[in-house]
Amino acid sequence: MSAPAREQRLRDLALMRRVRDRIDRDYAQPLDVEALARDVHMSAGHLSRQFRAAYGESPYSYLMTRRIERAMALLRRGDRSVTEVCFEVGCSSLGTFSTRFAELVGVPLAERLPGPCRDWGARAAGVRGQAGDPTGQESRSSSAAPTSSLTGMDITLHSSFLPHTDPEASLAFYRDLLGFEVRLDVGQGTMRWITVGAPDQPDVNLVLDPPGANPGITDEERRTIAEMMAKGTYAMLLLATSDLDAAFDRLVAGGAEIVQEPTEQPYGVRDCAVRDPAGNLVRIQQRR
Repeated sequence: MSAPAREQRLRDLALMRRVRDRIDRDYAQPLDVEALARDVHMSAGHLSRQFRAAYGESPYSYLMTRRIERAMALLRRGDRSVTEVCFEVGCSSLGTFSTRFAELVGVPLAERLPGPCRDWGARAAGVRGQAGDPTGQESRSSSAAPTSSLTGMDITLHSSFLPHTDPEASLAFYRDLLGFEVRLDVGQGTMRWITVGAPDQPDVNLVLDPPGANPGITDEERRTIAEMMAKGTYAMLLLATSDLDAAFDRLVAGGAEIVQEPTEQPYGVRDCAVRDPAGNLVRIQQRR
């Protein structure tokens, strides 16, 4: 593939990322493929083909998955009827909602009524890609028997790495919008390693590094990394703040790419989500 063709592919994948982020953000709105396609100046057919090639399913399938995930969270609470939940998550047909629910969860919706869901925690694992839900591995880890603590060791978190593609845009996001301080900036051009961190955490660092600089990866692996970053599936950062709404308002005012407004999640946190300039997902939780 020629260099111009590769650049066009990355631009196309970034468009698909924006479409997917809009579905994540506006799943309860009356979205359809035509509306999503107009947003990125594509035909509906071309968008569907590009989206399926990038994420393995159609935009409609992804939209319905998100709606069913939210519906499961609402139904677990037990204070809404199925009809109310159906319309609240953006579905206009109770029949379509029930059919899709059964396909994704693996059990007919009627079998779970009228009482609240008692065993959907296990069923939820079958819904692919539930944003933010604990993975099976995390669940197993949290329930494992505690191990003996090690003595004689002094280990703390020092630095973590996150890829970037545009040093100046990254500085504008992490320094100017998030308020991190710059502790080190080495290299030149796009090959810069920028170390940032929260002012009140001087011993914890985030290193923004060029993803293709590692000499141990192949050209094919570099292309794969670049495509995953463009798709928004390569890396994620979790942050916390004492005032989520103020942080979100600042990000909106600064023109950040919004994925999710502040939301109370069914797994016990209130958070929002944005993209950094490289396409990495940045989730910010309310500190409690």
